[in-house]
Amino acid sequence: MEEHFIPGVHNYCDRWCERCPFTARCRVYATEQEFSEAANDPQDPAFWQNIKKSFEGVLEMLNKMMEEMGIDPAEVEKMPFPETDPDVKALEKIMREKTMRYADAVNDFFQEAGEYFEEKGEQLQEQVEAGEPVDLEGWQFFHDAVDVIRWYQYFISAKIHRAVTSLEHIEDDDDRIQSDSNGSAKIAMIAIERSLGAWEVLRQQLLEKNSEIFELHRQLQHLRSEINRLFPDWSAFHRPGFDDEPGSMMRMDFNPN
Repeated sequence: MEEHFIPGVHNYCDRWCERCPFTARCRVYATEQEFSEAANDPQDPAFWQNIKKSFEGVLEMLNKMMEEMGIDPAEVEKMPFPETDPDVKALEKIMREKTMRYADAVNDFFQEAGEYFEEKGEQLQEQVEAGEPVDLEGWQFFHDAVDVIRWYQYFISAKIHRAVTSLEHIEDDDDRIQSDSNGSAKIAMIAIERSLGAWEVLRQQLLEKNSEIFELHRQLQHLRSEINRLFPDWSAFHRPGFDDEPGSMMRMDFNPN
């Protein structure tokens, strides 16, 4: 029974299946769950057999779609690859540098704050053992915020990179609102906004790290402005499932207000 799956729901998600409300209706998630434990181990031949089967399935689907559109797959294979637009290539380089600068800064922050976090953890343990009042819920929220920051740390770069590279594939008669560029920009923006909220949670708990967190905030705000400038219609992009049933979405913006 395939009708309960939402077509394309996986195309513009954040790949955080553990926190997604649509896993039961995602065909990709269902397929991944069908793999055995051995089939998820790159050291096991079953892993590569499943990868091969997945690619074969995708190719078969693409060939079928082209045939339905009157396109000969054999002729497509003979077509030369188009040259990359130099303007897009230059923009891609600039945005990759900006997004990776943020990702590297996140690594630096957690490496430099390692001892600080250990001390905070020891203080918390001492308070618990002494029977002193401890805001355990607040600290759990803190750990969740760290998870959000870490999850999106490189995801933002990957999605902005895809949004930029997709620009040169937009044709004049394409639906520009529903372009892959806008879809990728939208999920990148969602990741940025959730990261901003998560950093605010950390800032409120780690007042001593205010200046470092402010700099990371500033970098994210800059990336946010760049997405708005490069993809002004990103918010109009419709994500299957997520934009159809917003009431079922799990809030992860970490807005402390």
